[in-house]
Amino acid sequence: MAMMIAAQTNHAEELSVLEWPKLTGNWWGARDTLAEHGVDLDVNLTQFYQGVTDGGKSRGFAYGGKLDYYLNLGPWSGFSLTTHVETRYGEDVNDISGTFSLPNFNMAFPNAGGADTGVTALKATQLLFDHLLLIAGKINTLDDFRLNYTGQNGLQRFMNSAVVANIINGRTVPYSTYGAGFAVFEKGGPEFTFLVRDPDNHPTTADLNRLFANGALLTGSLRLPVAPFGLRGEQVFGANWSSREYTSLDASEWENIPGQGLPAPQESGSWALWWNFDQTVWTRADKSLGVFAMSGIADGNSNPVRWNTTVGLGGAGLVPSRPRDTMGVAFFHLGLSSEVKRLLSSALPQRDEQGVELYYNAEITGWCHLSADVQVVKPSTEQYDTAVIVGARLKLVF
Repeated sequence: MAMMIAAQTNHAEELSVLEWPKLTGNWWGARDTLAEHGVDLDVNLTQFYQGVTDGGKSRGFAYGGKLDYYLNLGPWSGFSLTTHVETRYGEDVNDISGTFSLPNFNMAFPNAGGADTGVTALKATQLLFDHLLLIAGKINTLDDFRLNYTGQNGLQRFMNSAVVANIINGRTVPYSTYGAGFAVFEKGGPEFTFLVRDPDNHPTTADLNRLFANGALLTGSLRLPVAPFGLRGEQVFGANWSSREYTSLDASEWENIPGQGLPAPQESGSWALWWNFDQTVWTRADKSLGVFAMSGIADGNSNPVRWNTTVGLGGAGLVPSRPRDTMGVAFFHLGLSSEVKRLLSSALPQRDEQGVELYYNAEITGWCHLSADVQVVKPSTEQYDTAVIVGARLKLVF
């Protein structure tokens, strides 16, 4: 083992800094040594420059960024501990876009607006019998969201909250909260996950004395791998139910809900049923092309979104001599609930929201990725014209 690490270290030292997978390199072999003992540390800096160039609530550009620190320990006899700390700084265009969906989903965390730092994940897992995973701790919803050709927290692919994850969950599922549960799975086969979580968001505070003070959130999902013609794909079916009390105008980490603060009836509980899908349709060597979709239906009383659908196309290595670049285009439609439309019919008349997002992510080096992103969104608020949002994203992996 020592000889293998030494060989890897010597090889890393022969590479130039532009060939390193991470900007700080292998730490003279220490990184590999730590990994051999189940310690994996990653730090990413992602910077955004994004602007509303037409339509929306107002026009302007904003600069901001995120620092993400990941510490993964294990597995040690099946036990693992996952930690995610986030620091947000600067500004974003989520408020001035005038859209219901967030044009820069990741800049809403750990808390929207201004500088903030929080431990958004501190999750322990224990693998038993090779088919059962026990889960407990502080759970980061986006970290655990898996869907090929999108996802990845808005840091490397799409950026809009209606495309990064399934927005039907925006009412019931907090970004960062405490919970426990289990996953039963067959390697390469079906996977069923069930979680009981606190329905309140706790991204920057411990709040251990307030756990489940406002009810409980139950979530279950079934993931089914499919492989037509030998091409990888997945179908995911899920359901959420929360016992917490809400109004349809309550704030959400996933959305810009209009009319916050206006009187609205309080509803007991909220539910959502959802479906996610991805499918590779073509692959050759280091090139691939695939499709993805997300859809859902909710109660339409406490949830401001009654139904939604997102469809997209993603690819990797499609540009000659650019094998590690990715790109994608997606369309989304948010069917706002009749309750929200009724409540805001006089103050802020609402309609369904729909939009298109395109991105191209270029790998400059293994540790530097530069993305261009364009979104065209017809806002849910009728008084706002179609918003055109353009931006650039630079991600550095340390």
